[in-house]
Amino acid sequence: MRLSSLCVVFSLLFLAGCGPSLHSVTGSVTYDGTALAEGDIVFKPKDPKVGRPEGAKIKDGKYTAKVQAGSYNVEITASKLVKLPAGKKGALGETEMPEQYLPEKYNKKTELSADVSAGMTKDFELKSQ
Repeated sequence: MRLSSLCVVFSLLFLAGCGPSLHSVTGSVTYDGTALAEGDIVFKPKDPKVGRPEGAKIKDGKYTAKVQAGSYNVEITASKLVKLPAGKKGALGETEMPEQYLPEKYNKKTELSADVSAGMTKDFELKSQ
């Protein structure tokens, strides 16, 4: 009984160490030539069977994400607070609500992509037009 328990434990430890290796992808994100103050970046595999989406925060125009090697569609989002019309309030009494301000071609209908390999840098220069 003890031997079989030990075999199961060692097998689980071995399998926990196995899996796809993640590569560090770093870069910068600008919008109309200015560093994106805050936002999110998500790398979504072009073939969902090959990997899973991985993301990171963008701060002062910089990001670092851990991503499997492969081909990805990239989505970048950023929000700003927008005042609600006079007399309107959010569910918790807010007078401002976050609103996505980057064009859909960078997120919902992304045109951005990246081929990820070990230790790479990928910069994104986004434009409002």
